[in-house]
Amino acid sequence: LGRAPNMEERRGHMMQVGQALPSVVKGYLTSLEFMRKNRFQPGENDAIEIAKRDGYRMYASPDDALVGRHVLAGQYEPEVEAVFRRLLRPAMGVVDIGANIGVFALLSAHLVGPAGHVLAIEPNPANARMLEASRRLNGFTQLTTAQVAAGRETGLLLLHTTHSNGTTSTPEDDLQALLQAQTVPCIAVDALVNPNRRVDLIKLDVEGAEYNALLGAAGLIERDRPTIVSEFNPRALQVISGIDGPAYLRFLCGMGYGLGVIEEDGRVTALGGDVDAVMATHAARESDHIDILATASERDDR
Repeated sequence: LGRAPNMEERRGHMMQVGQALPSVVKGYLTSLEFMRKNRFQPGENDAIEIAKRDGYRMYASPDDALVGRHVLAGQYEPEVEAVFRRLLRPAMGVVDIGANIGVFALLSAHLVGPAGHVLAIEPNPANARMLEASRRLNGFTQLTTAQVAAGRETGLLLLHTTHSNGTTSTPEDDLQALLQAQTVPCIAVDALVNPNRRVDLIKLDVEGAEYNALLGAAGLIERDRPTIVSEFNPRALQVISGIDGPAYLRFLCGMGYGLGVIEEDGRVTALGGDVDAVMATHAARESDHIDILATASERDDR
């Protein structure tokens, strides 16, 4: 640390006598004091660049083949971006579930402006760090980063990552596997949102956990009837949420939502409650997922 130990620290230092040297050294290298005194330059595999977007900037890594590389090239899901730009206006509220490095959370913060608010929920620590850095880069006080997973209820999940993408799963009964796993807190969205702020849009991209996340947001959905932009991957839904594609779509319809498919040019094809048509579109795309837009139907009591 570059200094002599303070008198009050000596006992803590001496308690490490007999410990393995790598463990002792690691304790100092990961301390807050060491971090503040030593600013490491990114390594070859930790390259981070700034992508210039329309009206704001964000950090992304060219080594991230799934998201960052496309963001830097200006080619990440332009069809979904087009939907966001049509739907969002100043002072609106957004919840981004599965925010990744913040592509749509930052876009939303830009579009809703200082009078709006965006809650970005992202369990991957590396993604959350980059998202928070981008938030500060732009001075987006209307954006809040929550480094948690969104699920049915408060608890603990396992995090499995590939580049910036990742999935969550329920801890296994194998205690040795649990001890070696990366755990993340899981909190229901209803417990995270400010009850005094309206939410106009929910975006979900959580690699098959969309159903779990929506179950934990049932109160919010009933209260505000927000528009829902959801990734739709039937196989991932079955594996992670334990529900097949048609059942997930019927779940959305059962909450009083009409379904639409986001086309590759950004247009939305309205399909109402036609679950079979959505499934047919997914099959025709020959892709693991499509993006759907669920819009709340008019109700007599509102």
